[in-house]
Amino acid sequence: MKEKWIMTLHNVQCEDEEKTEVTLNTEISYEKDSNGGRIITYRESEATGMNGSVTQVQISPDNMITIIRAGKFNMHLVVQMGRKHFCNYETPYGNTVFGISAKFIDNTLTDEGGILKFRYMIDTNSSLVSDNEISIEIKKHVC
Repeated sequence: MKEKWIMTLHNVQCEDEEKTEVTLNTEISYEKDSNGGRIITYRESEATGMNGSVTQVQISPDNMITIIRAGKFNMHLVVQMGRKHFCNYETPYGNTVFGISAKFIDNTLTDEGGILKFRYMIDTNSSLVSDNEISIEIKKHVC
């Protein structure tokens, strides 16, 4: 029998002078990949505004975070300390390429769950778009 997992995701996004916070509690798939990294997969909900999409968060052993969303608006975002990545992001207004720069990554995920926290900046044409901080807590689902 496959274990069931619950994720609490808390996202704080600051754009201009506006701060938006979203908290999502949902059942997820949580597994270890063949390289020793972690993979979190979940269905988006109305709380995130991406209802109908599926998001996968891949955390490599060296703490590179890859977020792939498929559905209404597709996204492929990479967050890695010491390296700026350019990522394609679909919005209601069209496709955009953003620069993604990590500010910190703190990963305590194990086979028993744990917490992944990271902060990253999004820019376009070297102008700040948003400052984002995400906290993901993974726990075994207890019935």
